[in-house]
Amino acid sequence: MIDKILEDREIRYNKVMKLIQIYKLPVVCGKINYPGKNKNTKEAEKAFSTLLDSLQLKYNSFCVYSQKIEGYDGKSILMVLNMDDLDAKKIALAIEEEHVLGRIFDIDVYIEGGNSIGRESINKIPRRCILCDEDARICMRSNKHTLKEVQKEIDEMINKNIN
Repeated sequence: MIDKILEDREIRYNKVMKLIQIYKLPVVCGKINYPGKNKNTKEAEKAFSTLLDSLQLKYNSFCVYSQKIEGYDGKSILMVLNMDDLDAKKIALAIEEEHVLGRIFDIDVYIEGGNSIGRESINKIPRRCILCDEDARICMRSNKHTLKEVQKEIDEMINKNIN
């Protein structure tokens, strides 16, 4: 299963690269940060639908192409935007920081060369852990929390905020 998830991620990244090559514009990739091997739970599906609505609301007037992708890595949306890449990233971060489910939204803005714009590019701190508010990368690398703990917290967040 992990191999299939990694394969899906590579396929998605290759699609991003192709879109950048074709359009010469930034590409937003939106997906859900859902832990574990099953990225297609009913909770992840509900959260993705909410993310999709938020992205379309904020970006639709700038969108020149969009494509939904489904697979072992869950659902994602690619949107080619006719707008400044840093402005696109600021909008993405606003959604991640202000939406009730923003902590589990993963919205990347890719630019020419295939790099994504990091939070630090616009002077934002790294993502915080959903359980303890430490740097999420440190908690993940150190296995500070169990998979079940993180999944339970995320599922409760989704079910509490989406019908």
